[in-house]
Amino acid sequence: MKQTLQRLIPKQDWALALVLSILAALPRLYRLDLAEFKLDEANHYRMAYFLTRGAWRWVGSTSSVGLPKPPLFVYTLALPMTLSRDPRVITGFLGILAALATGAFYLVLRRFMGKKASFGAALLFALNPQAVLYARKLFTADLLPPLCTLFLITGIAFIESPRRRVGRLAMLTTFTFALLVLTTFSPLILLPTLVLLFLERRRDLKPLHWFGAGAVFVLPFVPYLVAVTPRIPAALANAGGAPSSTSPSLLLNWTWGMLYGSPWPASLSSVVGIAALSLLVLSLLGLPFLLNEARRKERGRWARFFLTWLCLSPLLMLIMQVEIHAHYLVLLYPLLLVLPAAGVELATRKANALGWAALLLLGVTAIWQAQTWGYVLHAAATGSQGYGTPLGYWWRAAEQARELAEQEDAAEVLLLMPGDRSWDAKANILDALLSDTPHRLVDGHTTVVYPPHDTILLIASEVETSATLTFPCTQDLESDLTASPLGGTYHYRLWSPAHAGASSCTQTLLPATAQWASGVRLLGYGVTGTVQPGASPHVILHWETTQGPLDTDVHWFHHLEDQTGQRWGQFDAVGWPAARWQPGDRVLLHFDLPIAPDAEPGPYILRVGQYTYPGIENIPVVDVAGNPADYAVALPVPTR
Repeated sequence: MKQTLQRLIPKQDWALALVLSILAALPRLYRLDLAEFKLDEANHYRMAYFLTRGAWRWVGSTSSVGLPKPPLFVYTLALPMTLSRDPRVITGFLGILAALATGAFYLVLRRFMGKKASFGAALLFALNPQAVLYARKLFTADLLPPLCTLFLITGIAFIESPRRRVGRLAMLTTFTFALLVLTTFSPLILLPTLVLLFLERRRDLKPLHWFGAGAVFVLPFVPYLVAVTPRIPAALANAGGAPSSTSPSLLLNWTWGMLYGSPWPASLSSVVGIAALSLLVLSLLGLPFLLNEARRKERGRWARFFLTWLCLSPLLMLIMQVEIHAHYLVLLYPLLLVLPAAGVELATRKANALGWAALLLLGVTAIWQAQTWGYVLHAAATGSQGYGTPLGYWWRAAEQARELAEQEDAAEVLLLMPGDRSWDAKANILDALLSDTPHRLVDGHTTVVYPPHDTILLIASEVETSATLTFPCTQDLESDLTASPLGGTYHYRLWSPAHAGASSCTQTLLPATAQWASGVRLLGYGVTGTVQPGASPHVILHWETTQGPLDTDVHWFHHLEDQTGQRWGQFDAVGWPAARWQPGDRVLLHFDLPIAPDAEPGPYILRVGQYTYPGIENIPVVDVAGNPADYAVALPVPTR
């Protein structure tokens, strides 16, 4: 087998492929702390982590059409995660796959083109800023270029194979296509390309070959289809058959961005303009070259394969009845770079000197692309431009919390964040990165939690009020971190119920006693600020959980009433979600309660109660025997 490969691929080509792979690895692996890391990346990280802990899953993340994707991407991330939980290592694994795909792409092109054209195409793929970007994220599209390269290899082997091997290679090609679709749905656009391959070899395929190819495509999807079938009607209803919002001009701009790595330059008189113009001219020359090659019968199969992939896929995007996103075009990598390479090949066949000149132009373009990627990294590092908070900032914050918890022998970490819902990026990203550490999320705008055990509080700078409330009864760990190049900090404090000042945060509150059927016991309350019509006094409730977590979604209502029962203010809140309760948690729920400007002057009563959501059923206040006593508790409001 080794001797066969050496005959097919000269040692010099192996060496060039290795050089190109190393060159591609440099921008993909350099400064991974500056990699993009948002909600999608955090969700994939979380799923992969729990997969390594035995939480098997048959679906991946939710697609833009509301249907869960197949889980191959999550399983791929789980491979490096078995060795390290560091997201930089896992991101680097995807970068290595893309770098290897660069060398493989060169070797594939060498079968049909000369060294100059093949090297030029692979060089552009190695340094293209967009191609680099889509190898540095825990995002499903980042796995497509390596898998597309694998599909390219098996497809070429299939259409070029001798008749005795066509059946096995038909199954292998279909299986690699299945891997693409098991990653995300956008590769379904390549289905006509797969059909073309089988049409090219239809005379050599026997019924058993067709059956085998169909089986290896369908069987990997069986667990996924069993899991996802009940959700398909709802997803189709949400899709609604709305026409695609993608215009031909927008699709053309996206495709150019993938090819060039940047939008069309404003001026053609600079190096940037010359690089763009050179790439465009060579690509336009390459298209008729491929068309001419496709006219040949059996020897033109590869060109027909390439053209179907490059031309038919974007056209299908225009007629699809779903919303199209720019990252769908990642499935054109790395084959899209064959267009300028074909222009180099055409120039080389005209005259060797022309070929070198064309390759030189591609080299200038590649150098500019590498420089552009440097600008992207600088912008990400300084926060002047880019894609939000880089990965390194998130990871340092999580690692700091983990190390402090170990150092202080704390039982868990509480994340006091500016929001705790599924769409709140800061909370959910840190939640994912602390998957291996006991922790809970807290909406720091309204809530502070004091568990019955030693706890590290990780407080975001956006929730200053909550941070201030913790100061009297927690210890400063003097370990602030910068949260992002865009600004903000993380502050770390230690809560210890055995500490001498543990009661300092609640000792100024008014005593109160009430018990709800949910297991919540009211301990005290406070009202600060001006209490008069048009004002917004600040209210604090101090309560304790005696059970939890609960499956019921518990909400609080707070009604400000006068002595006649007329309501002049209201504030409803989740507070501390019941799904996160643990017995012994003490909670400070704080908020501003606006009083109507036309309200009667006080004194007022604050009527506090609970209800289930979305059922909107009151949770009764109970007596010492546990029997329902009232729907709420009335608390006198001090006048100021």
